Amino acid sequence: MVDMIDYKLPVHRSLLQRELLGGIPQAGLLLIICLALIFVYGLEIWFALIPIALLYFIMRHLTKIDQWLIDIVLNNIMQKDVYIP
Repeated sequence: MVDMIDYKLPVHRSLLQRELLGGIPQAGLLLIICLALIFVYGLEIWFALIPIALLYFIMRHLTKIDQWLIDIVLNNIMQKDVYIP
């Protein structure tokens, strides 16, 4: 039997971090792409690219602070309201 006291195993940092697309989570990127397609392609409002780009940089900055913050906010927005009688 092997004594497991002070046993350490090196773990690469990339295995501990989550996978991000463009520096933001997949749900946030999907939201930005949908907004861009609706406003720019569908409604042909080209000035909407400025707030969409600003939203992307805000999400990227928030993701650098906390990797799960965007997912938590989106889950709280999509959560159904429960009314307690």
